Amino acid sequence: MAPYRSLDHIVIRAKAAEPLYALFGEAFGLPVSWPLQHSGFASFGWVNVGNTNLEIWAAASNADLPSDVPLPLVQGLALDPEDLQAGIAGLAQRGIECKAPKAFRTQKDDGTLVDNFTNSVVLDVSSDACCVFFCAWGAEDTIYPWKEKLDALQRKARDEAMFARCAGGALGLVGLAQVRLAVPDVPTAERAWRALTGSQQTPIALTPDIALHVVAGARGIETIESLTFGVRSLAEARAFLSARHWLEGSAPDELVLARSACEGLDLRFVEVPA
Repeated sequence: MAPYRSLDHIVIRAKAAEPLYALFGEAFGLPVSWPLQHSGFASFGWVNVGNTNLEIWAAASNADLPSDVPLPLVQGLALDPEDLQAGIAGLAQRGIECKAPKAFRTQKDDGTLVDNFTNSVVLDVSSDACCVFFCAWGAEDTIYPWKEKLDALQRKARDEAMFARCAGGALGLVGLAQVRLAVPDVPTAERAWRALTGSQQTPIALTPDIALHVVAGARGIETIESLTFGVRSLAEARAFLSARHWLEGSAPDELVLARSACEGLDLRFVEVPA
């Protein structure tokens, strides 16, 4: 059994946040779960894709990333733990090491500090180019732009309701369906991911509705190569993308979004039941 409830969000590092934010939020008509925000350290925004959120992050500095890994990059998988400490302890029993939890704090009007969220990196499945981490949100201590006091499950329900109202947007999106992870050592990576997820399936079940495909990669570190999204109708999605010249490849069972439309990312679409 996995020590987390869902994939809370995916971090996409980009040179600029606006193009991908506009692609998913405007062109694809998907609901914004965090409006685009600009600060001294980064520009970022979230768009909901049904069963998770895409956090599009353009940092002021990318010195934390390997110099030979270009942007944009699917760089982070944030897991929602039911109980952070219990999850870390449970993984330790499986031989999976986590970093000490680190809280992100902000100051309230009265000067007191509150924990908005707490992260803990799952070291055995992470690299400098692919960070897999627990992200435990505080229920009482909200963060801009979320003014309402919602815990992770309540926020997920709110996002699901917004996604249902948009009916999957222009593509008829159902949700994220597959993550393709390139690794230098497939057997070692698969053992670690199976220990993390508790899945013995092939491909590994990251969540009940998201498959993790672990493949041999050319680089010496783990990198996420592609994201595949499920749509209700491949024919309708093909028509939408073709009309905008946004198709790079088309097969009977898969569409590949033109890299010119998504800043060079490898994004794909398959038909899945709604």
